[in-house]
Formats: sequence, structure tokens, C-alpha cells
Amino acid sequence: MPAVMTRTMALQGEFVRLYCAFEQDGVLCDPAAQPRVMIVDNNWHQESSSSSSASSGSSLSETEMSTSSQGSSLSSSESSGPVFGPFFAQKETTGVWYADWLVPASLSPGNYYDVWTFRWDSSGDVQRLVFEINVKPATSFINWTSPSIAQQIGDNGVSMMLELCNSIIYEAQHIWVHWEQGLLKDDGNTLYFAYPNWNQDPRPLIRKNNRLISTGWQANMMGLVRLEMPPDPEDQFFAQYQFKYFSDEELLSFLNEGLYMMNAIPPASMYYTSIENLPFYWRAGVVLYAGIQALRRLVFGLNFAERAIIFGENWDNHVQSSIDNFKTLYTDYMTLWLEISKNIKKALPGISQFVTPEYTLPGGRSRWFRYLYK
Repeated sequence: MPAVMTRTMALQGEFVRLYCAFEQDGVLCDPAAQPRVMIVDNNWHQESSSSSSASSGSSLSETEMSTSSQGSSLSSSESSGPVFGPFFAQKETTGVWYADWLVPASLSPGNYYDVWTFRWDSSGDVQRLVFEINVKPATSFINWTSPSIAQQIGDNGVSMMLELCNSIIYEAQHIWVHWEQGLLKDDGNTLYFAYPNWNQDPRPLIRKNNRLISTGWQANMMGLVRLEMPPDPEDQFFAQYQFKYFSDEELLSFLNEGLYMMNAIPPASMYYTSIENLPFYWRAGVVLYAGIQALRRLVFGLNFAERAIIFGENWDNHVQSSIDNFKTLYTDYMTLWLEISKNIKKALPGISQFVTPEYTLPGGRSRWFRYLYK
């Protein structure tokens, strides 16, 4: 997935841009038609989810795709809350679409949802993706804990990220969690789990009181599961999921650091500003150094309990053994990278010279030389 973070918080009267990334089998690809976006409140979302899950699970009926005037809000008599849209999404790059929404200044603060409806092919079922956005009063001040990151990634960057995940740090990007009990948040409808960055394939499994349930919940793949109906006090929920130790933004940062290190190798006049335009013979060095940075993060993270428990609960045996293995692998990678960096910039282009004489002397060269110098 590209490094795109959609807005999860907005102010009354603010203009926001909402993103959505479409993936099939881990590959970014565009839907068959232009996706549509609706912004709904919590009551409308629960009613719509319960009706659609009762009929077809993840698919959606055609009536839910019917259009109304763009930017208009349905009255409360037509639905249980305000509904904005549907808006037609705009394409930013392959697999990444966005929709612009002007939050009404009179809109009540609270949780709202941007519902994306689309088809993978013209004859297939209508699919739905749901994301949450929290609207704050206009007088509020939002202190962003981290800035939003948005960057376009081309084929070269995506292939390098996949190469890094699938060959260098595969195990760290495919960590299984079995039978983790979810903690219910204050809103009474959201379950919180320990780790973010869930993999979409395989699909997470949710169990309610030891019984597997396939409908009635939505996972945002960042450690939160939204229940469509409030649970009973005695209900217990468990999840089985696979998560990534590093997010896509962190992988992109590792690759950029590898590019910066390659630029720092003499001669410094030979450099590239983006991983998208670097030469092919630099790829191995950049990906390898990105793996080195990831191993550094792993070793450092295992000094903290929340990270260490991923690889074992016993510090003296399991965790310390993981640290030693990571350090050994780090040394091997660093030795290989130093060997590559010695000659990476010594590859010179072929040089050829064409000489065209300005004057041609008649006769043999040796006879005219004797005339000139004797």
C-alpha cells in the first residue's frame, strides 16, 4: 500500500480530503468504475451495515449506490441522521482515490463514516469500504501527534518495498497473533487490540464467546474493530490476525535512508533525489541498507516490554536469543553492504572518440614530413 494517511479528524467548517487505497491480492489496482463516497453518521452506518450484512455480507445492494444531488444532506425524515453525498471519487494514482468534503459549520460534533462503494468488475458485486472520521467543534484546537504523510510512489518504489518485505524482513512483516482478547473502549462499540498494521490477507478472524462470527463487525486494520451492535456486558471477543512490525511509511523511510547513504559514497557529485529515478544497479545496495535500518529498529525495540513480548515472554531465553540473532544478521548485512559500496560508483559509461582531420595532406605522410623538417 502507498504511504497515504487519510484524515481521521476534522473541524466544523473545514475542508478535508479523504483517501482510499484499493488492493487486490496485495497489489494496488483501480476499480472497474469510478468509486462513490458517502459521509454518514453512526446511526445511519449501523442501520445500513445491519441491513446489508443480513442480505449479502460484504456486498451492497443497488439501492445503496443510487445517487442523490452532490453535496446535499438527506433530511432526518429520510434517514436516522445526516447523509452527505454520494460524491464521485477522483483518481490520484493507481489504486489511490480521494474525495473532497466541506464539513458543514452546523454539523453536530461526533463520529462520522466515509463509505466507499465500488466494483472490481462491471458484473461483480458492489463492495464497500468504511473509514471513520471524528468531527470536532470549530473552536477546538487539534494537536496532531504526528503529521499526515502523503507521497506518490511509482512502480520502482512499490517493487522495492515488496522486495524488502518479502526477502529481507519477511518474518517481521508477517507476525501471527492468536486468541487475543479485545478491550472494549468507552463508546461501547469499539474493540481495541494490541498491535496495528494488520495484513489484509489473510483476513482477520473475530470470535464472540468462542464462536466465529463473519458479519457484524468492521476492522480498520490498525488495531480497532467496530461492532455494529453494542455487545452484552458478559460478551467476550477474541481476534486472530497477522500484523506488520513496520508500517509502509517506515519502510519508505528505510529506503530513503538507503538512498541517502548511497549518495554519500564518493564521488558525491553522482547522486539521485528519489528512489523512483535511481539506476537499476543501485537497487541491491538501497534495499540492503534499508534492511539494516530495520534490524537496528528491531534490536532497539526489543529493549521495551511491549515490543519484546512479540518474540517471547521470557527475557533471559526467548527475547535475548532473538536480539543475538538479529545482531548476527545485522553484522552479516553490514559486511555485505560495505563490500557492495566499495565499487558501486566505479561503473563508468563507455567512452569513445571520433577524430575528423581539418586538413588532408596529399601523398604519403613520411615524404611530407621530410619536406617540412629538413
